[in-house]
Amino acid sequence: MAVHLLSYLKEQFTPAVVDQLGSELSESSASTLKAINGVLPTLLGGLTRHIQATGGSSSIISFLDKEDYGKTPLNVSQSISEHIINANTTANSRDFLDHIFDDKLPRVIELISIYSGTKPQSVHTILTQAGIILMGVLGRQEQEKGLSAENLQTLLLGQATEFKQALPSGLDGIGSLLGFNDLVTPTGPQTEVQGTDNLSGTIINPNIPKSTEGERRHENVRWLRWALIAIALLVGFMFVQQCRENQNSVDGISTDSTARVESDAVEDTSAATKASIRQAHGQVSDSTVPGPLGIRDSTKMKR
Repeated sequence: MAVHLLSYLKEQFTPAVVDQLGSELSESSASTLKAINGVLPTLLGGLTRHIQATGGSSSIISFLDKEDYGKTPLNVSQSISEHIINANTTANSRDFLDHIFDDKLPRVIELISIYSGTKPQSVHTILTQAGIILMGVLGRQEQEKGLSAENLQTLLLGQATEFKQALPSGLDGIGSLLGFNDLVTPTGPQTEVQGTDNLSGTIINPNIPKSTEGERRHENVRWLRWALIAIALLVGFMFVQQCRENQNSVDGISTDSTARVESDAVEDTSAATKASIRQAHGQVSDSTVPGPLGIRDSTKMKR
């Protein structure tokens, strides 16, 4: 494998970033770097052990699927810059750490603090920063590229031995606490996810091979999004059409603006009209009067 997750994270903590982070934490650059070197393999090893202990990475994929990572920083220099990171991103990263380490997190922080000579709060901050980057990269791959639970598990297990070997000797207590002895890369042929092209490309689009299942789920989400947009547009169009219909000012009932009502005042009651009616129907008076048609005047009926 040409590129590894551990190397990817280490590259984010450049000397300039270490100095800036140490200054903000009121720690020396040397002790800050020592804490970073303990944090990174602990984070990746802890994530891999969580997957091993739970029997799969489905819970991690489900956790990642809860948030939108479009604005999550992809390098530490962004995440520690003023106004770039927000409280919600920090809270999500801390939830991510709790999900990985569970009730062992306080002890993990304590052991790294003792090892590096930094304050526990500083170690927690460094863990949070590293968690933001890792969560952002994996989260984008899961939501935008269809990274599946199977791919994530293969990716991490393919580097498990490296995570264990990268843990500093002064942190044997963490190895025992988290069960790092079980971090062993499975033997056998190199899989696609473990290949030399793994995580190559750009920071925004690292090349993590995706499963057919993941790609299909991603397409379903995209189709549903467009369907909802189409429905919203249709509802909006129908509402506009309804508003454009004529309504009277009393009860809001739609009316036909082309209809014409003729007043009784202009009703034609001329003699000629009555004569025409008499010829056609045999009467001009009230048609409700009893009697044969044309002879409805009861005073003229034979007795």
